[in-house]
Amino acid sequence: MTAHTTISTHPHVTFSSETELHAYTLKRIEGYGFDYFFFRMIPRLGNAVSHSKVITNYPKAYIERYEKGPSSKTNPLVAHCQLSIMPIIWSSYVFRESPELWKAAQTCGLAYGWSQSVHDANGVVSMLSLARKDPPLTEDEFADKVANVLWLCNQLHGAMLERSPLRHNLEIHITRLSCREIEILKWTAEGKIAADIGTILSLSTRTVNFHISSAIRKLGANNKTSAVVMAAKSGLL
Repeated sequence: MTAHTTISTHPHVTFSSETELHAYTLKRIEGYGFDYFFFRMIPRLGNAVSHSKVITNYPKAYIERYEKGPSSKTNPLVAHCQLSIMPIIWSSYVFRESPELWKAAQTCGLAYGWSQSVHDANGVVSMLSLARKDPPLTEDEFADKVANVLWLCNQLHGAMLERSPLRHNLEIHITRLSCREIEILKWTAEGKIAADIGTILSLSTRTVNFHISSAIRKLGANNKTSAVVMAAKSGLL
């Protein structure tokens, strides 16, 4: 079956429970020739991985040690998917700065696979990883299945977002931004520092920084760059 045929026959679907979503995902990835999957939805751009929503059938021992602990923050797959929508094929080189994580994955049967991400307009990022013990992933297999995996990642992203209050929370946070906060974020997006913005708007640098801090807090961002990105993706800038 070609990628085009698979995609066209699986439109948007809804699920009554996460158990049903889990079963659907497992059936799909097994059809693609994989044994394990890990789907993670990170609420907003810049949020800690520990705040993400996860469905998976990864071995429990691996999850407890490497996906819930400090190691999750240094996972190169997560780092890549938060910044790019390009798929990433697993290799020792990808995990060169996290050799313990790579070795553990091999031991737990997560030897061959790849990860794919989706970034939506509200700054919500989802990533889907597929893995198996063997055989190795070939270039031809990757080329044949990459569109299917991207489509599945989009399906899971939409289904999980519909079941999550995060989408509505983000809309609430965006509407709570004041006109002055939006104005200052716009100038920040233009590369202006607080002192420059203060001169332009006839405000003190302290007042400008106050509004920036307020916007960061309301959006749940980590810093002003994340706040600018989130506001821009929401159409405010």
